[in-house]
Amino acid sequence: MKTQLCALASGLALAFAGTAAFAGSTGNTYQNGFNNDAAITQAYNASASASINQMGDSHVAKATQNNNWFGPATIDITQRGYNQYANATQTHTAGSNSKIVQKGQQNVTNTTQEYAVGAKSDVYQDGYNNTANVKQSWTNDADAKIVQIDYRNVANVTQKNGSHQMANLYQEGSLNTATVMQTGSNLGATAVQIGSFNTATFTQTGW
Repeated sequence: MKTQLCALASGLALAFAGTAAFAGSTGNTYQNGFNNDAAITQAYNASASASINQMGDSHVAKATQNNNWFGPATIDITQRGYNQYANATQTHTAGSNSKIVQKGQQNVTNTTQEYAVGAKSDVYQDGYNNTANVKQSWTNDADAKIVQIDYRNVANVTQKNGSHQMANLYQEGSLNTATVMQTGSNLGATAVQIGSFNTATFTQTGW
């Protein structure tokens, strides 16, 4: 049975209420079972915190934060099982911080951070046949970190149109692939691969 949860938090002040007072918001979801969906959307808050914890298999977790300019915005997603999908999106947000942990196999993670300052993304996957994608664009001081343990994993980091961008990838196992594409200024990327038949590809284009 599929369960779908959606939490919408908005800090918009009511019309004609005087000076707008942006408030903070917190959303937490826990699911244990099979084939569950969880979605948290937070917009126009002084600060925002979204947490999704899923146990079991074939789950979908989505967290979206936008226009949270006055405080930190954090997304924390944890999934344990196989065939999981996690998506974290943060746009027009100050202090964007996203962390996704997946333990199992055949899991997919997508993280997008745009128009932000100091965007940070951490992905940890423990299992085989996992894929992690991190995209950061139009953000300064961006930092992306992907750690994958086991074999046949894929790690992709794309950082575009920013300065002081850093990507760090660590893969332990065999037949893993690491790809980094960076466009901007003051670019940095590292990949550590321990095992056999691994591939790492970096493309860096400066301004």
